[in-house]
Amino acid sequence: MTTPCFPLASRFCACSLSALAVAIATPAAAQATSDQPVVAACPDGTVASADGTTCVADPAQTDEAASLDGDATADDSTGGDIVVTGSRIPRRNIDTGQPTLVLDSNTIEQRGYTNVGDALNDLPSFGVPGSSRVGGQAGAFGSGQNFVNFFGLGDQRTLTVVNGRRFVSSNTSSIFGPTGSGSQVDFNVIPTIIVDRVETIAVGGAPIYGSDAIAGTINVITKHDYQGITLDAQYGISEAGDGRDFRVRGLAGYNFAGGRGNITVAGEYNQEAGLTNFARPGKRLNSFFTTPLDDSPFDNVYIGDRRLPSLSPFGVPLVTDFIPLSPAQASDFGFQPSVTDAQGNPLAFDVNGNLVPINFGQQTGNLLNFNGGNGFVLPGNLLTPVRRYLATALADFQLTSNLRLFAEGWYANSRGEQLRDQPVYNTALFGNAGDPDGNLILSIDNPFLKPAARDAIIAALASNPDSDSQDTFLLGRANTDLTSGAGASTVELYRFVGGLDGTFHALGKEMNFEVVGNYGRSTTQGRERVLVQQNFENALNAVLDPSGNIVCAPGYQNAPIETLSSTCAPINPFGQQISQAARDYVTTIANPRAVNEQWVVTASVSGELFDMWGGGVGYALGYEHRDEKARFDPGTFYYGIPDPNDPTGERAQFGRSVPIDPVSGGFNTDEFFGELRLPIIGPSQDIPFVHAFELHGAARYIDNSLAGSDWTYTGDARWEFVPGLAARVNYTRSVRAPAVTELFNPSSQIFTTADDPCDARFLNGGPDPATRQANCAAAGLPSNFESHIVDATARGTLSGNPDLHNEKAKALTFGVILAPRFLPGFNATVDWVDIRVNGAIESLDADQVLQGCYDNASYPSPLCSNFTRDANGQITFIETGFANAASRKFRGLVAQIGYQHDTPFLGADSSINLSANYQYTDKLVVRIGEGARTTLRNSIGYSPHKGTLSLGYTNGPFNWSWQWLYYGKTKIDPDSPDSTYEFPKVPATSFFNTTVGFDVNDHFTWRLIVNNVFDKGPPFPVPAAGGSVTYFDAFFGRSFKVGASVKF
Repeated sequence: MTTPCFPLASRFCACSLSALAVAIATPAAAQATSDQPVVAACPDGTVASADGTTCVADPAQTDEAASLDGDATADDSTGGDIVVTGSRIPRRNIDTGQPTLVLDSNTIEQRGYTNVGDALNDLPSFGVPGSSRVGGQAGAFGSGQNFVNFFGLGDQRTLTVVNGRRFVSSNTSSIFGPTGSGSQVDFNVIPTIIVDRVETIAVGGAPIYGSDAIAGTINVITKHDYQGITLDAQYGISEAGDGRDFRVRGLAGYNFAGGRGNITVAGEYNQEAGLTNFARPGKRLNSFFTTPLDDSPFDNVYIGDRRLPSLSPFGVPLVTDFIPLSPAQASDFGFQPSVTDAQGNPLAFDVNGNLVPINFGQQTGNLLNFNGGNGFVLPGNLLTPVRRYLATALADFQLTSNLRLFAEGWYANSRGEQLRDQPVYNTALFGNAGDPDGNLILSIDNPFLKPAARDAIIAALASNPDSDSQDTFLLGRANTDLTSGAGASTVELYRFVGGLDGTFHALGKEMNFEVVGNYGRSTTQGRERVLVQQNFENALNAVLDPSGNIVCAPGYQNAPIETLSSTCAPINPFGQQISQAARDYVTTIANPRAVNEQWVVTASVSGELFDMWGGGVGYALGYEHRDEKARFDPGTFYYGIPDPNDPTGERAQFGRSVPIDPVSGGFNTDEFFGELRLPIIGPSQDIPFVHAFELHGAARYIDNSLAGSDWTYTGDARWEFVPGLAARVNYTRSVRAPAVTELFNPSSQIFTTADDPCDARFLNGGPDPATRQANCAAAGLPSNFESHIVDATARGTLSGNPDLHNEKAKALTFGVILAPRFLPGFNATVDWVDIRVNGAIESLDADQVLQGCYDNASYPSPLCSNFTRDANGQITFIETGFANAASRKFRGLVAQIGYQHDTPFLGADSSINLSANYQYTDKLVVRIGEGARTTLRNSIGYSPHKGTLSLGYTNGPFNWSWQWLYYGKTKIDPDSPDSTYEFPKVPATSFFNTTVGFDVNDHFTWRLIVNNVFDKGPPFPVPAAGGSVTYFDAFFGRSFKVGASVKF
């Protein structure tokens, strides 16, 4: 736990970390989806799209996949070999030994997806995204970015490549970034119009593409050799009249030099509006679980309208350094810190600076949380506005019959904005009066104070024996009019690819080669309006000048950082009456900046060595060199300046947070890879129950300049018993190298609390209480020990770890493929996937460090050296940070069924198609060291049962599709007993979407999309304990999109 929690006041230490977390933390959001293996369910020469609504050209039978309009490709030749995702060996079919899913461009177009990441997140195997447009954001450190999370193992363990080549990451190299540290690819920077298809394979991509492909590999394959022009526009809006999105796109291609060369260019502009939680007042976004007031069989009870009367955006006057108390609470405490009216009701300022009674609503067992009333509602970001400019250019030129030059150029400018977050507070919850975060100390003669309010405060001071002064009073305030928590970031990306490929003859065979270079640079520039503490204090000290004007008291000194105005303007803290001049004086613009650079050079050869019984023996060999660099500059505001009064050399801050340090580092790799495919038995051998049998293996040796050397390898077998019935099995060992942040994050100062395992309140906890008790006794701590770190902060650090080594994973998959000849157009695949990650890199917090010490059967463990205790056993310092200390496991079943059939009885040119994707999650857990397991399976966003069902109908120019998204029932916390929450379970939920399209003629088409057709709301009790991401469609409500395309 790294959130600071201070005593409420020197005389009343009534705030523990748990109380503060319950009072302030916004419910966590969660989301899950899943990836299914797919086999074609369409006529010869085509394959099914991911949702089963269309059939597209089989890349095994044509060099060119279907374009946006379906027929504007340059080459319709057949018989070419292809390279599929998960292999570098050319082959004539897409059947592999690994679970595979193909998401084609027609699916993306029919559903109106504006982002490939959104399309993937609708598939059952993609878990809670590390970052998306929905929910809380990272403000100026990265907002609205789209990182997907395959199998829920963490988005840093999903590798995304484009045309089989690595793509530069846009993830911020800081612990304050939008997601976990890693080289994740932001799907915001990939224009949808250039995408031909997205191939996703489970587990087996690491030996082919290298580090990070632990859960799987996503390969975005672009259109190429395109001829013609396509223009497309789309507009969307919710039924509530908000959440608008607008997109215009263009795709153009041209052949030259007699067809030897081609240039294809794509451009896309996308503007998507955002929403705050306040935009959906009827969706329970303010619900919460809190401590019951009376005896209850539940530890946490549900409240539908959570309010915090202890906080106010208009200000709460106090005569004692505490928080406002309801009359019942004041009776229990034996004092009333508030200014009250004649009936004893605590008062707060209204928007105009007048004192009005606080309506506390229904009291709960928590000091801060009330149900109803007029207390403060925590602000939140529901949907992030995003604006994107995207451009891509692809070119190739056939130099000779066996030599081809090719190039790619990418540009993206994507801006996301966090609309609202928590403001800067002044309250006894965060410090003593006069501290930067504590209650404000104001003069009773403050010229902004209205006479009636002044009289009430003077009367309260005179009658309260605990008042320290009759000349000053205290003010608690949520400063929403100074800093709303809004912050924006802009990602600008450049990427260039250039290479030469071709064929040559050796061993009597035609071989393939490729030499390619790849450079990418991504810059994330943040912008956030932030409070400058020194100027804030100056502006609060308001007085009357000789002319009767309210001014800042003379003698002030501005902070040594440029603010939006250098002229002190007094602040009126009563109500919401702060002038723009005052706001500009006390705020500045923070500009954190992150840069990622990537250089990759790859050389490979492939082909067939000789013939075996089942066909040619395929091989691939190659070398790859990769350089990765990342820099993060927090900017002057967050980094601070040297403090001349601190002999330890710590930096002074302009705001209220600890200094945020810059990060810089890089690494390089030299990698050698090889691959072999052995077709042991083929159809021509006519062996009973062995129609075909193939073995495939690949290995890669990685020499990382920091993490050292390692091997990753895969092996699979595919046994086709009879035509249309096959089994496959795969075993893969993969790795993930430490990211720059994990390696190089400097030692940052923090203040943290923790549940000390040796405290008497927690001594009987942990996965094995006896082990914990014995280890605490061995440390010399008595059984009745009370640890101060539980209720008050201790000093610590959070740092990177240059001694990190590669994460290592082992995965096993096996499954069956069914495409019976007696049922043309039908196919199904079912695969069991088991992935185990060891030495997973986690940023350990204080709780995890302490648990890793005292819950370890081998005491003392290495983590015991990460903290110190004084002679009384109290923790005085704790070191947190990154370590290879975790394990992650996923185990489950993924299945896909597809069926297509002509229906002349429904129209001469009609057909129907059906597709179902399903995932059953049997295990999804995280464990830190020897500590307790955290079960993600069956939590919100990770239902054991998830699926999609799509039905499509086409009749000449008309097409219609119907999609069903199913989220099975879950629990709020799978690891806790049902008595923990009053409503511990979330019921199963379904959403339905539909699309109607019509080809007016050969050049013009239109489409209408309705999402959440039945306006399904969120399942109860969501979002009291999270779920706004998983069930976002329920909060957004029914929505509509209309689009049109024209081609030339």
